[in-house]
Amino acid sequence: MPDLITHSAFAYALTRSPRFDRFRVIFYLGTILPDLITRPFYIINPHLYPYTVAVHTPLFMILFCLLAAEFFVEPLRKPVRLYLLTGVFLHFVLDFFQRHIETGYLWLFPFSWKTFEIGLFWPETPLMLTPLWLALIAVYEAIRLLRKKA
Repeated sequence: MPDLITHSAFAYALTRSPRFDRFRVIFYLGTILPDLITRPFYIINPHLYPYTVAVHTPLFMILFCLLAAEFFVEPLRKPVRLYLLTGVFLHFVLDFFQRHIETGYLWLFPFSWKTFEIGLFWPETPLMLTPLWLALIAVYEAIRLLRKKA
């Protein structure tokens, strides 16, 4: 799993457009939501891992996002669904590029128990790049602020 900072950095890079202003936080939440729902359970108790595998799947996350959007007032439901689901999609795209020693993610669960991935990097690789992501964001923001002042 790319870590939460990597997921957030990619989300940040994609949401610089003003059209994201109103729902940027919802998009950010979507990019880290699959890990927020599953990771705490098996970090606290590693024996729960087999039970959380099905939660980190596209089908479960689609259902979860659709349900979560229902807690918003009617005019906000459609954009909340869209931004949450788009964030979750970005999360899964990033996860698709990693490799696993054992079973990877069950992308087609419950229809298939097969896993597949591109395997460009190991799950811990993005952790080494975290300082780079943070530095790039800091430089970008500094340049943006300097341009605004000029």
